[in-house]
Amino acid sequence: MKRILATLLALALLLPSCSGRSEEEPEAPSGTVPETEETEQPETEPPEPLFEDYYSARRALLRLEDLDLPLKYYTSESFERYREVRDEVMGQLNRAEEDQGRVEELYRQLKEARDGLEYARGDTPRIYIINNGGVGWGYSPCSVVAVSAESEKYKAVTDQNAEISLRGNSTSGAEKAPYNIRFSERVSLFGMDRGRKWSLLANLYDKTLMRNYIAYHLAGQMGLPYTSQCRFVEVFLNGEYRGSYNLIEPITDGRGRVEIDTENYDFIFEVDMNRNDGSYYFKPRHGQRMKVSRPAEVDAEGRAVLKDFFDLMDKALMTHDMEEYSQYIDVDSFVDFYIHSEITKSIDVYDFSTRYFMKGGKLYAGPVWDYDLSMGNVSETCWEDKYFTYCNVRGFGTKSGDSAEGVWMDNYWFHELLKDPAFRARVLERFEELYPLIENLWTDNELGPCLIDWILSRYGKSFRRNYDQTGWQELGRYSGLAKDETLPFGEEVEWLRSWLERRTAWVAFYLLDLTAED
Repeated sequence: MKRILATLLALALLLPSCSGRSEEEPEAPSGTVPETEETEQPETEPPEPLFEDYYSARRALLRLEDLDLPLKYYTSESFERYREVRDEVMGQLNRAEEDQGRVEELYRQLKEARDGLEYARGDTPRIYIINNGGVGWGYSPCSVVAVSAESEKYKAVTDQNAEISLRGNSTSGAEKAPYNIRFSERVSLFGMDRGRKWSLLANLYDKTLMRNYIAYHLAGQMGLPYTSQCRFVEVFLNGEYRGSYNLIEPITDGRGRVEIDTENYDFIFEVDMNRNDGSYYFKPRHGQRMKVSRPAEVDAEGRAVLKDFFDLMDKALMTHDMEEYSQYIDVDSFVDFYIHSEITKSIDVYDFSTRYFMKGGKLYAGPVWDYDLSMGNVSETCWEDKYFTYCNVRGFGTKSGDSAEGVWMDNYWFHELLKDPAFRARVLERFEELYPLIENLWTDNELGPCLIDWILSRYGKSFRRNYDQTGWQELGRYSGLAKDETLPFGEEVEWLRSWLERRTAWVAFYLLDLTAED
């Protein structure tokens, strides 16, 4: 009995080695199969069809020959690679008969080659626009490609379902027209915040091409709320080089733009003295006539909210007591807007383009907008009193004939604010704080090289092309509203530099005198 039990126990111990590999058996090397085992190679399944049938696949393949841009806007190397694949594919297409799978394989080959096309780039970002129906006031379809400069690594943005329209007032009818671009979805261009709508400012009236950029740069450095981001670009429309533009965020509501809650009766306003485009217009007692830009429609409750707010705000302003009016306005934004406006001295600051917004029951000054007719670029012969005052001619203003002199912002709400010693003191204190930043617009200081020289070093070649490779005149005026005398580009830049230096000095002494009596 003991012997039988011992035999059965030995058999039981041997069973695992018969049913599997013994512990001492080495494992097969990774990626190999033991010779004693037979395996079946998996069958390669054909890819899922891309199209409904042979004919739709063929049409899609042929459409790949329609490129986003004319050939000259691609690098020659990448287009040559694409061309070789295209010629080979099209040759094989004729022999594919009605084989849908083969046509789809050719489609994949050509699409890969097309995706490898590289846009031609230069020293300045480029905006390529293709619009077949002409550009008018209403939006019309277009395709847009935004390509960064050679020294930048921003991803190109392509949209074949974008829209384009004219923009601006006096500038909209100019030969070098400004545009609004509306993408099919929100996009980031050249590192700026994402948005669906963008503006292209032509700067035709400004011979230096840089006044708008300087104004937005200064406002952004000062911290004025929702200042638009701005980049110099070169625009190509339907294969034609149109010159240097500013690509800029428009003033509108939304993420990355002016963040207001229209359902909570927040608003964006635009000063507009005499036009009427169907928007809701109103005029506060001590303010300028304004229209509501956002929301597009203002219901009866919204109109009541506006009337009550501005009635109370006007009464508070008339007290000339900061403790009273600070309940209705954001004092810091009004101080900064005042300083910015005195330094840049835009001709339109009272009539058009100036923005305010109402958020959380308070009024904010800004965002800033439209500075081609600023910083001395204003006619002294335009027959309006405000032009004579601006230029200090014909017995107006300081009578000096120098547009860098003269009070410019002592009007409307600011006229009342400047009657308050506390507001004047805030302005002087803030101006002294900002002085190095303002000075750095036109001369080097502790902040580094000045802005004008940086712009010239970065975009000077682009500015030169704007005049040399287009029909835009370096000399001669495009508007009777702009500076009467025009100079060669380099002299215009130096004229602007001198104007900013004189203006900064004049404002500094004016503010010292304004607060001396306090």
